[in-house]
Amino acid sequence: MKSSNEPSLPKSPEEEKASFELAEGFNIELAAAEPLVEDPVLINFDEKGRMWVVEMRAYMPNIDGTGEEEPIGRVSYLEDVDGDGEFDKRTTYADGLVLPRALYFYQDGVLIAENIPLWFYEDTNGDGKGDKRTLVDSTYGGNGLPEHSANGLLLGLDNWLYNAKSKYRYKRDGDKWIKEETEFRGQWGIAKDDFGKLYYNYNWSQLHADLVPPNYFNRNPNYESSSGIDQGLAVDRSIYPIHPTPAVNRGYIPGVLDEEKRLMEFTSACAPFVSRDKKYYKSDFYGNVLVCEPAGNLVKRNIITENGNYLDAEIAYDKKDFLASSDDRFRPSHMASGPDGAIYLVDMYRGISQHKAYMTDYLREQTLNKGLEKSIHLGRIWKITPDGFKSPSKPTEDLSTQKSEKLVAYLEHPLSWFRDNSQRLLLQQNRTDAKKSLVKLAKKGEVSARITALWILEGLKILDKDLCLALLTDKEPKVQANALRLLEPAAFEHQKIRASVQNILHGINTDNNILALQILLSSTSFDESFAIKTISHVLAQNGSDLLLRDAALTALNNREFALIKHINSDPDWDAVLDFKQIILEQLSGILVKRKNSKELAAFFELMQSVDGWQKEAFLMGASLQALSTENKPISLEEMPEIFKQDKLSTIKNLKRGFKWPGKIITEAEETDRIKLDADGMKQFVAGRQTFLTYCVGCHGSDGGGMKRFAPPLAGSEWVTGNPDRLALILLHGIEGAITVKGKVYDTPDILPVMPSHASLPVQDMANVMTYIRNEWGHSSEPISPRTVGMLRLTSQGKVVPWTPEELNAKMAKKP
Repeated sequence: MKSSNEPSLPKSPEEEKASFELAEGFNIELAAAEPLVEDPVLINFDEKGRMWVVEMRAYMPNIDGTGEEEPIGRVSYLEDVDGDGEFDKRTTYADGLVLPRALYFYQDGVLIAENIPLWFYEDTNGDGKGDKRTLVDSTYGGNGLPEHSANGLLLGLDNWLYNAKSKYRYKRDGDKWIKEETEFRGQWGIAKDDFGKLYYNYNWSQLHADLVPPNYFNRNPNYESSSGIDQGLAVDRSIYPIHPTPAVNRGYIPGVLDEEKRLMEFTSACAPFVSRDKKYYKSDFYGNVLVCEPAGNLVKRNIITENGNYLDAEIAYDKKDFLASSDDRFRPSHMASGPDGAIYLVDMYRGISQHKAYMTDYLREQTLNKGLEKSIHLGRIWKITPDGFKSPSKPTEDLSTQKSEKLVAYLEHPLSWFRDNSQRLLLQQNRTDAKKSLVKLAKKGEVSARITALWILEGLKILDKDLCLALLTDKEPKVQANALRLLEPAAFEHQKIRASVQNILHGINTDNNILALQILLSSTSFDESFAIKTISHVLAQNGSDLLLRDAALTALNNREFALIKHINSDPDWDAVLDFKQIILEQLSGILVKRKNSKELAAFFELMQSVDGWQKEAFLMGASLQALSTENKPISLEEMPEIFKQDKLSTIKNLKRGFKWPGKIITEAEETDRIKLDADGMKQFVAGRQTFLTYCVGCHGSDGGGMKRFAPPLAGSEWVTGNPDRLALILLHGIEGAITVKGKVYDTPDILPVMPSHASLPVQDMANVMTYIRNEWGHSSEPISPRTVGMLRLTSQGKVVPWTPEELNAKMAKKP
């Protein structure tokens, strides 16, 4: 193994290839190299099989980044003229670009994103070069920092273009470009699977995905879901470089590098790639996700498992990765499937990968010592194939000239290049003559192709409602779900739709949560009475599923009180279950957050007639939300009668959040005000929901712990002590015997390990910490998400749970 102090000189492509360690069963060959390509960051293949390359030639030209704003970037396309498997001809389509970063093809031009603006380029004279450009969006990239500018331009199942590091999506309608807000996603790179699920990541967290279609979970401004969107899939963030990698930004922090100076966790994860080709590859490779780690000079392989609506990611290899290099300049940044079925990997091949805005003094010194700032404008594209791969014997056909029936047939092709380009061309060339073939495929065929056919019909504006109605009773839940989704514009007063949904509801069970989820998502389009009955039925049966709860609450959007009234008279809600308590608290909390005085007065009047656990749960949710509004109390016309029931513990907190004519605040009430400020109370309220979702099953709703599961949180020094220690437990987990309030808890009285909750966003972790540190008689300052975020960075490299002794020893060393 080479020394971490040796200069890192550029290698020839042949020398670099010798530095690779690739997983068994795969091969790697060079497809293109400098000077044919320079500083490539992204590739895509058009309908003719040409490889388009985005070349970010001005990125960090020196250690100070001087000259980065120079317009020397370009978009080119490469062709393999002699058919030997290596590209040998380059045509520069667009030149003079400032840090270009994304592209997408149209039948009459190409969308190209620079660091900030988004342009539409056209070749008006047929010479293969873009000679006219039209500004589509002057703010596409955002703030202009290359590591944090929008990128992607991925066609989703629903015919919108989606992006990473962005909260916007785009669509073209004739000559008009439509920009619409969506959920924020990822950092660099975005991908999809064959059913339209979007995958992305962040530099520290290698794999996230959306479990629900876009723009469903952002519909209720008074409820923030904790699942469904931006779901962390890979808890294990460990990586295994095959050489010392000291030139990483936080290499000076203990735990970032191991004893041999190798990076231990992702620090620049990017460009997730979903394996969607079914030809040549073993069946266990389909659906896998590869993730680039340029700082560690490697590519990780994740095996994805689908469990109903949920996805899980498992690392494919034990203590090694799919592809790793001992060359410091191997910088994988993107991957794409070619028309031949090979995986093409973009290698920016350069010494500096960290942008100047975030380069630490440590990394600067390491970079200069190893000579990594020298030798720029290199770049390679590598071709990865499985054993037994055979290159096509004839040139790639031009899909744009194929008949519509052929393009429809290609939607079931085993190679994703055929599927994706056929979908795109059918839409962009307005192939309405394909309707008969698309309808036939939608009724019978491979499941993902059937769903794609439906969405193409929608995009062409030739989708028949009767087709979707017929598919509501299909044997495939995913087909049913998409048919239901596509029926939403029919306004759902249609009697056939109502009857079909009612019939489906009778068969909903835990084995068909895919359809149950879509019914909840689509319920916004039902009339109120039918929607409320539907939501109540599904939640009463399957409300323990967090995703279904979030789907219902985001779909309600101003119908919460109607559901509260229905639940109060529905015998399905009589039994006391933890998930039902959570739902009732959430509903009344949303009601208070909406601040509709008349509705709240009616709610408090209803509570007069409610008894038992439901009353306690409803008032608990309302009181917690009321505490977060006490600095700006909600106005009522008069004091609710239920506020006179001082024996209810929740009434005191409820009173704080409301005002009415003649209200008097006693001295006792004033001195008993909660210690948290308004922002802290928002965290407290949100944290309770996170606690009820993830923690109550082991620690109990009263924080008292549960036998055979977990020790108490109430009064625990692990909760009320140093917040850094508590955050580190959430980030990495803890195992072994633990002493709480002088009592030792160990197996079998508790579980042997509390698992990591690192997949939770830092805001959720900060919220739940704020909650448990201010509940059950505790009192402390709110926890900042920044505190958790910094601990996440400084504790990189910790891949197993803490032991209590180890964690206490670490805390003893902190100032």
